Amino acid sequence: MIIRPELPHPDAFALDLYAAVLDGRSIASALVPLARRLGTSTHAVHLMRFAHGTPRDSRSEGSPNTAPEVMAEYGRFWIKHDPWAQAAAQAPDGILNMARVVAPELFRRTPIWNEWAAPRDGAFNCMAALVHAPGGIVGGIAFHRSMRADAFSRTEEEMLRPYYAMIRRALVAEARLAAAGWEQVRALRAGFAALRQGVMLLDRHRRAIVTNPALDMMVAEDDGLSFVQDGGLSSFDPQARQSLARGVGAAILALDGKVKMMPDAAGLTLPRRSGGAPWLVQVLPLSRLEALGMPEGFTGVMLLVTDDDQRPRPRAPLLRQAFGLTAAEGALAAALAAGKTVTEHAQARRIAVTTARSHLAAIRRKTGCRHQAELTALLARLTG
Repeated sequence: MIIRPELPHPDAFALDLYAAVLDGRSIASALVPLARRLGTSTHAVHLMRFAHGTPRDSRSEGSPNTAPEVMAEYGRFWIKHDPWAQAAAQAPDGILNMARVVAPELFRRTPIWNEWAAPRDGAFNCMAALVHAPGGIVGGIAFHRSMRADAFSRTEEEMLRPYYAMIRRALVAEARLAAAGWEQVRALRAGFAALRQGVMLLDRHRRAIVTNPALDMMVAEDDGLSFVQDGGLSSFDPQARQSLARGVGAAILALDGKVKMMPDAAGLTLPRRSGGAPWLVQVLPLSRLEALGMPEGFTGVMLLVTDDDQRPRPRAPLLRQAFGLTAAEGALAAALAAGKTVTEHAQARRIAVTTARSHLAAIRRKTGCRHQAELTALLARLTG
């Protein structure tokens, strides 16, 4: 016989729940005493957004025994395939036993169960406290039991009912805070949308916070880049994947002061499947970033991905200003940056090759590059 703890006193439960909201802590931790009394295996807090009645994404936090990456994967991908989330959008506010709207026999045949929950002995039975909050957000506290446990009964539904009013207030408050955060992220993404480079911001747990349309388009080309389930960027090439993982790892260690010689931006290349010019990737540690759309004091990693074929080459006026070149020298430097040879430039400008070479010697002197390979590498780092 299983002896379960007493139900928490409603007043004490309310104080713990509201304190979690005010302190910015996960309210999932405040639900632990109630979850234990209900005999759950796990529980989760969901703030779900929908598009035309279809689940879009969710900010989800799990109980202490649930890994954060599991909830991040659910909120980003699996919610779109979750019949319980679909039922939550259509259900009225209150307590809902999911078995009454999604038959267990039907749930057993879904991809979310067979591919995601079942391998982890995850949630098969679910009872939820739901609220339709401002901003079109549906908030939910989901209490779970595994397939090996008994289904939730009307007894547990009635046990949960006295706590609903408190849960509702906490979910509405969380939803309002989340709505403000989503608006900020939307503004941040709009700013990144103007960049030709692909951008991905990762938190210190390597979870993607935001990407920009340029990176989405690069991945859509299916030419060597891909998004992974935990929200990061990856490559089809194993060695390139390892290099990228090491670069991100080094940047995270640099945030903690564990890498003393970490450059401001580590550079690496990721090959293309097509054999074309590789993707150029810069990995930048971000320490206490204060920017619109980011949590206060955000620390993490920025990935900047450049399509070398589409990268704007530095123009002659920029090169003249940067290195003090003459008009003729600036024209040659711009031609070299565009991949032309000295001879090709001379032919295009209708000047002698010897004249072009004298311009090249002056460029090397002014840039401090002893060899043309050094000059080419220097110009490759510039855009214009």
